[in-house]
Amino acid sequence: MPRKSSRPTVATIARDLGVSPATVSYALNDKPGVSAAMRERVLEHARAVGWTPHSGAQALRRGRSGNIGLVLVRDPEEVSREPFYSAVTAGIESATSAHGYELLLRFVRGGADEEVDVFRAWAHQRRVDGVVLLDLAADDHRPAVLESLGLDFAVLGHYTGPEEFVMVTSAEAEDSETVVAHILEQGFDSCLQLTGPLAYAHEQRRLTLLRALCARHGISHAHAPGTYTIPSGRAAFESVDLALGERPAVIASSDLIALGALRAAASHGIEVPRDLGLLSWDDSLLAEVTSPGITALSRRPFDMGRSAGDLLVRLIEGQLAAGGYTVVAPATLVPRESTAAR
Repeated sequence: MPRKSSRPTVATIARDLGVSPATVSYALNDKPGVSAAMRERVLEHARAVGWTPHSGAQALRRGRSGNIGLVLVRDPEEVSREPFYSAVTAGIESATSAHGYELLLRFVRGGADEEVDVFRAWAHQRRVDGVVLLDLAADDHRPAVLESLGLDFAVLGHYTGPEEFVMVTSAEAEDSETVVAHILEQGFDSCLQLTGPLAYAHEQRRLTLLRALCARHGISHAHAPGTYTIPSGRAAFESVDLALGERPAVIASSDLIALGALRAAASHGIEVPRDLGLLSWDDSLLAEVTSPGITALSRRPFDMGRSAGDLLVRLIEGQLAAGGYTVVAPATLVPRESTAAR
Protein backbone atom coordinates (compact mmCIF):
# COMPACT_ATOMS: atom_id res chain seq x y z
CA MET A 1 0.00 0.00 0.00
CA PRO A 2 1.56 3.37 -0.94
CA ARG A 3 2.60 5.62 1.91
CA LYS A 4 0.35 8.59 2.43
CA SER A 5 2.03 11.95 1.73
CA SER A 6 2.37 14.29 4.70
CA ARG A 7 2.60 17.34 2.44
CA PRO A 8 -0.22 19.79 3.25
CA THR A 9 -2.63 20.32 0.37
CA VAL A 10 -5.75 22.37 -0.37
CA ALA A 11 -7.82 19.33 0.62
CA THR A 12 -6.09 18.83 3.98
CA ILE A 13 -6.37 22.54 4.83
CA ALA A 14 -10.10 22.42 3.95
CA ARG A 15 -10.55 19.37 6.17
CA ASP A 16 -8.67 21.01 9.08
CA LEU A 17 -10.81 24.14 8.87
CA GLY A 18 -14.11 22.41 8.10
CA VAL A 19 -14.67 24.32 4.86
CA SER A 20 -14.82 23.34 1.21
CA PRO A 21 -11.68 22.93 -0.94
CA ALA A 22 -13.08 25.63 -3.25
CA THR A 23 -13.13 28.12 -0.37
CA VAL A 24 -9.50 27.31 0.46
CA SER A 25 -8.47 27.60 -3.20
CA TYR A 26 -10.16 30.98 -3.58
CA ALA A 27 -8.46 32.26 -0.42
CA LEU A 28 -4.99 31.00 -1.35
CA ASN A 29 -5.19 32.40 -4.88
CA ASP A 30 -6.67 35.74 -3.77
CA LYS A 31 -9.87 35.25 -5.78
CA PRO A 32 -13.31 36.71 -4.97
CA GLY A 33 -15.88 34.51 -3.27
CA VAL A 34 -14.58 34.46 0.31
CA SER A 35 -14.71 37.06 3.06
CA ALA A 36 -11.62 38.90 4.25
CA ALA A 37 -11.88 37.12 7.61
CA MET A 38 -12.04 33.68 5.96
CA ARG A 39 -9.14 34.50 3.64
CA GLU A 40 -6.98 35.51 6.60
CA ARG A 41 -8.02 32.38 8.51
CA VAL A 42 -7.02 30.14 5.58
CA LEU A 43 -3.73 31.94 5.00
CA GLU A 44 -2.80 31.79 8.68
CA HIS A 45 -3.47 28.05 8.81
CA ALA A 46 -1.56 27.49 5.55
CA ARG A 47 1.48 29.23 7.02
CA ALA A 48 1.18 27.22 10.22
CA VAL A 49 1.17 23.84 8.44
CA GLY A 50 3.91 24.81 5.95
CA TRP A 51 1.80 24.78 2.81
CA THR A 52 3.56 25.83 -0.40
CA PRO A 53 2.08 26.09 -3.90
CA HIS A 54 2.64 23.12 -6.23
CA SER A 55 5.05 24.32 -8.92
CA GLY A 56 3.66 21.96 -11.56
CA ALA A 57 0.11 23.16 -11.02
CA GLN A 58 1.28 26.77 -11.15
CA ALA A 59 3.08 26.15 -14.43
CA LEU A 60 -0.04 24.60 -15.93
CA ARG A 61 -2.11 27.59 -14.89
CA ARG A 62 0.42 29.87 -16.55
CA GLY A 63 0.43 27.77 -19.73
CA ARG A 64 4.09 26.83 -19.19
CA SER A 65 6.06 23.69 -18.45
CA GLY A 66 8.05 25.18 -15.56
CA ASN A 67 11.28 23.80 -17.08
CA ILE A 68 14.47 25.41 -18.42
CA GLY A 69 16.53 23.37 -20.88
CA LEU A 70 20.31 23.02 -21.17
CA VAL A 71 21.99 20.79 -23.73
CA LEU A 72 25.70 20.03 -23.37
CA VAL A 73 27.45 18.72 -26.46
CA ARG A 74 29.83 16.73 -24.32
CA ASP A 75 30.64 13.29 -23.04
CA PRO A 76 28.99 13.18 -19.57
CA GLU A 77 32.10 11.55 -18.10
CA GLU A 78 34.24 14.35 -19.53
CA VAL A 79 31.95 17.02 -18.04
CA SER A 80 32.20 15.32 -14.63
CA ARG A 81 35.91 16.17 -14.70
CA GLU A 82 35.46 19.65 -16.23
CA PRO A 83 35.05 22.18 -13.39
CA PHE A 84 34.01 25.09 -15.64
CA TYR A 85 30.92 23.45 -17.14
CA SER A 86 29.95 21.89 -13.83
CA ALA A 87 30.06 25.32 -12.18
CA VAL A 88 28.07 26.98 -15.00
CA THR A 89 25.40 24.28 -14.80
CA ALA A 90 25.18 24.64 -11.02
CA GLY A 91 24.77 28.40 -11.41
CA ILE A 92 21.95 28.04 -13.94
CA GLU A 93 20.15 25.55 -11.69
CA SER A 94 20.56 27.82 -8.67
CA ALA A 95 18.85 30.71 -10.47
CA THR A 96 16.07 28.73 -12.13
CA SER A 97 15.13 26.83 -8.97
CA ALA A 98 14.96 30.10 -7.04
CA HIS A 99 12.23 31.15 -9.49
CA GLY A 100 10.38 27.84 -9.16
CA TYR A 101 11.65 26.33 -12.42
CA GLU A 102 13.36 22.97 -12.93
CA LEU A 103 16.52 22.55 -15.02
CA LEU A 104 16.21 19.87 -17.70
CA LEU A 105 19.73 18.74 -18.66
CA ARG A 106 20.60 16.67 -21.73
CA PHE A 107 23.96 15.42 -23.03
CA VAL A 108 24.52 14.78 -26.74
CA ARG A 109 27.63 13.84 -28.72
CA GLY A 110 26.50 14.55 -32.28
CA GLY A 111 27.25 18.26 -32.31
CA ALA A 112 24.95 21.23 -32.90
CA ASP A 113 22.62 19.31 -35.24
CA GLU A 114 21.82 16.74 -32.58
CA GLU A 115 21.38 19.57 -30.08
CA VAL A 116 18.84 21.19 -32.42
CA ASP A 117 16.98 17.88 -32.63
CA VAL A 118 16.60 17.99 -28.85
CA PHE A 119 15.28 21.56 -29.03
CA ARG A 120 12.71 20.55 -31.65
CA ALA A 121 11.54 17.61 -29.52
CA TRP A 122 11.28 19.78 -26.42
CA ALA A 123 9.28 22.42 -28.29
CA HIS A 124 6.94 19.83 -29.81
CA GLN A 125 6.35 18.18 -26.43
CA ARG A 126 6.22 21.54 -24.62
CA ARG A 127 8.85 20.26 -22.24
CA VAL A 128 10.70 23.57 -21.69
CA ASP A 129 9.88 27.26 -21.66
CA GLY A 130 13.35 28.38 -22.68
CA VAL A 131 16.96 27.23 -23.03
CA VAL A 132 20.48 28.45 -22.23
CA LEU A 133 22.96 28.36 -25.13
CA LEU A 134 26.67 27.72 -24.55
CA ASP A 135 29.69 27.61 -26.87
CA LEU A 136 28.38 29.65 -29.77
CA ALA A 137 29.99 29.21 -33.18
CA ALA A 138 30.85 32.13 -35.44
CA ASP A 139 27.98 31.20 -37.80
CA ASP A 140 25.75 29.55 -35.19
CA HIS A 141 22.33 28.52 -36.50
CA ARG A 142 20.82 27.52 -33.15
CA PRO A 143 19.44 30.98 -32.23
CA ALA A 144 17.41 31.17 -35.46
CA VAL A 145 16.07 27.65 -34.85
CA LEU A 146 15.05 28.51 -31.29
CA GLU A 147 13.23 31.64 -32.44
CA SER A 148 11.39 29.66 -35.12
CA LEU A 149 10.32 27.18 -32.42
CA GLY A 150 9.03 29.99 -30.21
CA LEU A 151 11.47 29.19 -27.39
CA ASP A 152 13.00 31.99 -25.34
CA PHE A 153 16.74 31.68 -24.86
CA ALA A 154 19.73 33.12 -23.04
CA VAL A 155 23.21 33.23 -24.55
CA LEU A 156 26.25 32.67 -22.36
CA GLY A 157 28.88 34.37 -24.49
CA HIS A 158 29.01 37.02 -27.24
CA TYR A 159 26.30 37.06 -29.92
CA THR A 160 24.92 39.82 -32.16
CA GLY A 161 22.18 38.06 -34.13
CA PRO A 162 18.76 39.52 -34.93
CA GLU A 163 16.77 37.16 -32.71
CA GLU A 164 15.17 38.16 -29.42
CA PHE A 165 17.24 36.88 -26.50
CA VAL A 166 19.09 37.82 -23.32
CA MET A 167 22.83 37.45 -22.85
CA VAL A 168 25.67 37.17 -20.35
CA THR A 169 29.07 38.19 -21.74
CA SER A 170 32.58 38.14 -20.30
CA ALA A 171 35.27 40.80 -20.45
CA GLU A 172 37.56 38.91 -22.83
CA ALA A 173 39.52 41.95 -24.04
CA GLU A 174 40.36 43.01 -20.47
CA ASP A 175 41.16 39.42 -19.49
CA SER A 176 43.57 39.11 -22.44
CA GLU A 177 45.34 42.29 -21.36
CA THR A 178 45.68 40.86 -17.84
CA VAL A 179 47.19 37.62 -19.12
CA VAL A 180 49.79 39.22 -21.39
CA ALA A 181 50.75 41.87 -18.84
CA HIS A 182 51.39 39.14 -16.27
CA ILE A 183 53.65 36.98 -18.42
CA LEU A 184 55.68 40.04 -19.43
CA GLU A 185 56.04 41.16 -15.81
CA GLN A 186 57.31 37.70 -14.87
CA GLY A 187 60.02 37.72 -17.52
CA PHE A 188 58.56 35.42 -20.19
CA ASP A 189 59.49 36.33 -23.75
CA SER A 190 56.99 34.46 -25.96
CA CYS A 191 53.52 32.93 -25.90
CA LEU A 192 52.36 29.40 -26.72
CA GLN A 193 48.56 29.48 -26.82
CA LEU A 194 46.69 26.17 -26.42
CA THR A 195 43.00 26.67 -27.23
CA GLY A 196 39.88 24.57 -27.29
CA PRO A 197 38.11 23.93 -30.64
CA LEU A 198 38.31 26.92 -32.97
CA ALA A 199 34.74 26.18 -34.08
CA TYR A 200 33.78 28.10 -30.93
CA ALA A 201 33.60 31.86 -31.39
CA HIS A 202 35.08 32.58 -27.96
CA GLU A 203 38.21 30.61 -28.86
CA GLN A 204 38.61 32.57 -32.08
CA ARG A 205 38.28 35.84 -30.14
CA ARG A 206 40.86 34.79 -27.56
CA LEU A 207 43.27 33.75 -30.31
CA THR A 208 42.82 37.05 -32.16
CA LEU A 209 43.18 39.11 -28.98
CA LEU A 210 46.31 37.37 -27.68
CA ARG A 211 47.99 37.30 -31.08
CA ALA A 212 47.45 41.06 -31.47
CA LEU A 213 48.69 41.81 -27.95
CA CYS A 214 51.83 39.74 -28.44
CA ALA A 215 52.53 41.57 -31.69
CA ARG A 216 52.02 44.92 -29.97
CA HIS A 217 54.53 44.02 -27.26
CA GLY A 218 57.01 42.51 -29.71
CA ILE A 219 56.93 38.91 -28.50
CA SER A 220 56.44 35.75 -30.57
CA HIS A 221 53.16 33.84 -30.58
CA ALA A 222 52.35 30.25 -31.57
CA HIS A 223 49.10 28.32 -31.33
CA ALA A 224 47.72 24.79 -31.20
CA PRO A 225 44.01 23.84 -30.89
CA GLY A 226 42.52 20.86 -29.10
CA THR A 227 39.68 19.84 -26.81
CA TYR A 228 39.11 20.54 -23.12
CA THR A 229 40.86 17.43 -21.85
CA ILE A 230 44.18 16.50 -20.25
CA PRO A 231 45.31 14.26 -23.16
CA SER A 232 44.50 17.01 -25.64
CA GLY A 233 46.51 19.53 -23.63
CA ARG A 234 49.46 17.18 -23.63
CA ALA A 235 49.22 16.56 -27.38
CA ALA A 236 48.84 20.28 -28.16
CA PHE A 237 51.89 21.13 -26.05
CA GLU A 238 54.00 18.54 -27.84
CA SER A 239 52.93 19.92 -31.23
CA VAL A 240 54.25 23.48 -30.73
CA ASP A 241 57.79 24.72 -31.25
CA LEU A 242 59.36 25.34 -27.85
CA ALA A 243 62.22 27.23 -29.52
CA LEU A 244 59.86 30.15 -29.99
CA GLY A 245 61.69 32.05 -27.25
CA GLU A 246 64.26 31.67 -24.51
CA ARG A 247 61.58 31.36 -21.82
CA PRO A 248 58.09 30.94 -23.30
CA ALA A 249 54.77 30.98 -21.45
CA VAL A 250 51.95 28.57 -22.21
CA ILE A 251 48.46 30.10 -22.04
CA ALA A 252 45.84 27.34 -21.93
CA SER A 253 42.12 27.80 -22.50
CA SER A 254 41.14 25.54 -19.60
CA ASP A 255 42.56 24.03 -16.44
CA LEU A 256 42.49 20.52 -17.96
CA ILE A 257 44.45 21.66 -21.03
CA ALA A 258 46.93 23.37 -18.69
CA LEU A 259 47.32 20.22 -16.62
CA GLY A 260 48.02 18.18 -19.77
CA ALA A 261 50.68 20.71 -20.81
CA LEU A 262 52.24 20.57 -17.34
CA ARG A 263 52.50 16.78 -17.51
CA ALA A 264 54.00 16.93 -20.99
CA ALA A 265 56.60 19.47 -19.87
CA ALA A 266 57.59 17.27 -16.93
CA SER A 267 57.97 14.22 -19.18
CA HIS A 268 60.43 16.18 -21.35
CA GLY A 269 62.45 17.44 -18.41
CA ILE A 270 61.18 21.02 -18.81
CA GLU A 271 60.99 22.70 -15.43
CA VAL A 272 58.05 24.99 -14.64
CA PRO A 273 58.48 27.91 -14.00
CA ARG A 274 62.26 28.02 -14.48
CA ASP A 275 62.18 27.08 -18.19
CA LEU A 276 58.53 27.60 -19.01
CA GLY A 277 55.56 29.53 -17.63
CA LEU A 278 52.03 28.15 -17.50
CA LEU A 279 48.74 30.03 -17.15
CA SER A 280 45.13 28.81 -17.43
CA TRP A 281 42.12 30.80 -18.61
CA ASP A 282 39.98 28.93 -16.04
CA ASP A 283 40.69 28.65 -12.34
CA SER A 284 39.63 25.61 -10.31
CA LEU A 285 40.65 23.38 -7.44
CA LEU A 286 42.78 21.43 -9.94
CA ALA A 287 44.87 24.52 -10.68
CA GLU A 288 45.26 25.19 -6.97
CA VAL A 289 46.30 21.75 -5.72
CA THR A 290 48.55 20.54 -8.55
CA SER A 291 52.30 20.95 -8.16
CA PRO A 292 53.39 23.50 -9.10
CA GLY A 293 50.16 25.43 -8.64
CA ILE A 294 48.88 26.84 -11.92
CA THR A 295 48.35 30.58 -12.30
CA ALA A 296 44.78 31.12 -13.54
CA LEU A 297 42.01 33.60 -14.28
CA SER A 298 39.16 33.39 -11.78
CA ARG A 299 36.18 34.06 -14.07
CA ARG A 300 33.42 33.01 -11.62
CA PRO A 301 31.56 30.53 -13.88
CA PHE A 302 28.93 29.85 -11.21
CA ASP A 303 27.97 33.54 -11.27
CA MET A 304 27.88 33.46 -15.09
CA GLY A 305 25.44 30.56 -15.06
CA ARG A 306 23.32 32.12 -12.34
CA SER A 307 23.07 35.38 -14.27
CA ALA A 308 22.07 33.55 -17.46
CA GLY A 309 19.40 31.53 -15.66
CA ASP A 310 18.01 34.60 -13.91
CA LEU A 311 17.83 36.67 -17.11
CA LEU A 312 16.12 33.84 -18.97
CA VAL A 313 13.40 33.31 -16.35
CA ARG A 314 12.75 37.05 -16.20
CA LEU A 315 12.42 37.10 -20.00
CA ILE A 316 9.96 34.18 -19.90
CA GLU A 317 7.93 35.82 -17.12
CA GLY A 318 7.72 39.10 -19.02
CA GLN A 319 9.73 40.95 -16.37
CA LEU A 320 12.55 41.76 -18.81
CA ALA A 321 12.49 42.75 -22.46
CA ALA A 322 14.56 40.87 -25.02
CA GLY A 323 17.95 42.48 -25.49
CA GLY A 324 18.78 42.61 -21.80
CA TYR A 325 22.28 41.56 -20.95
CA THR A 326 24.86 41.36 -18.18
CA VAL A 327 28.59 41.92 -18.65
CA VAL A 328 30.58 39.89 -16.14
CA ALA A 329 33.32 41.88 -14.44
CA PRO A 330 36.89 41.26 -15.67
CA ALA A 331 38.45 38.14 -14.23
CA THR A 332 40.80 38.22 -11.26
CA LEU A 333 44.26 36.79 -11.86
CA VAL A 334 45.31 34.23 -9.26
CA PRO A 335 49.14 34.04 -9.38
CA ARG A 336 50.70 30.72 -8.44
CA GLU A 337 54.08 28.99 -8.77
CA SER A 338 53.70 28.16 -12.49
CA THR A 339 54.49 31.74 -13.52
CA ALA A 340 56.91 32.77 -10.79
CA ALA A 341 59.73 35.09 -11.85
CA ARG A 342 63.27 33.73 -11.97
